[in-house]
Amino acid sequence: MKKIESLLLKLAIIHFVFLILSQWILTHETWKRNVNKSIYYEGVIKGKSSGTMETIDR
Repeated sequence: MKKIESLLLKLAIIHFVFLILSQWILTHETWKRNVNKSIYYEGVIKGKSSGTMETIDR
């Protein structure tokens, strides 16, 4: 049981380090465009806003 607890603790520490590292990478502008693909799907880089679409019939 002691081995499993030490293994889980090591995995939690490694997970926390990768979480901090990934958050740091995403906050820097030089890495943000290369790493975060969702900005391409959402259209943030294009700079154009599309027209408003009405979804409820009146």
